[in-house]
Amino acid sequence: MTSTWKDIVGRYIEVDGTPTYYDEIGVGGRPIICVHTAGANALEYRYLLPLLAEAGFHAIALDLPGRARTYAWRGEVTTTIHRHAEFVRLFKRELFGESKVVVTGTSIGGDVTIDLAVSYPEDFSAAIAFEGAARTPTFPDPGEYMQPSWNPGWQDTMERISGAALNAKCPPEKEEELRWMHRNAQVSAVGDLQGWANHDVRDQLSNATIPVLVAAGVEDFWLPEELVDETVAGLPDAEKLMIDGIGHYPMFEAPELICSIIVDFVERKVN
Repeated sequence: MTSTWKDIVGRYIEVDGTPTYYDEIGVGGRPIICVHTAGANALEYRYLLPLLAEAGFHAIALDLPGRARTYAWRGEVTTTIHRHAEFVRLFKRELFGESKVVVTGTSIGGDVTIDLAVSYPEDFSAAIAFEGAARTPTFPDPGEYMQPSWNPGWQDTMERISGAALNAKCPPEKEEELRWMHRNAQVSAVGDLQGWANHDVRDQLSNATIPVLVAAGVEDFWLPEELVDETVAGLPDAEKLMIDGIGHYPMFEAPELICSIIVDFVERKVN
């Protein structure tokens, strides 16, 4: 029987005292943790998770701290990529202990994936970063917009920039779905984009002792190809992949293609 999004099970786990939400499907398969984009949540992976389960993965997508259904970690807004990475590692250890798992993420989740590869390679067997890099200085630091009264149009801004970053042929109903995912996310989205703007782990890339795939959509204006090249050049065991017809949300735009990319990389690079 083919898995669908209706087979996804939502769960809570306590991570360092923080009630943490995650979606799960394919229990018993090879574990893979998926990390969402700025100001969004695990819903972005509802198309990809069942495909990963069908491919033999125990697929998990969490809500990052302070996003959607997960409480803020230690009562603070997360504004750096590394703090997100620290939390994802703690989350992984709560679920899988010392066992190594595959990690993938998109946008800030791609940055988090790179950070995990260089900061905690002992916890992961492979890292697959979509629309992320060693540094991503392509958005101005939006810290001053943390206060709603300073930018009352932020909801509209966040909705529009997410939809605009999809590929040109993405159907209107998917654009509307993505807009819904990014509504009511002022504080979390600002924190995430602060992390994106200031993220820079170039001097740590040589620490990554696991295979890393750095992939980006050709139509993603948020991640120039030169930043992908720079990242791949600094990693000991990395591959680059530029994907035609894809924008900033590959797992949402073309889940079948992204599943095949993940499966191929893991089968080739992980014992």
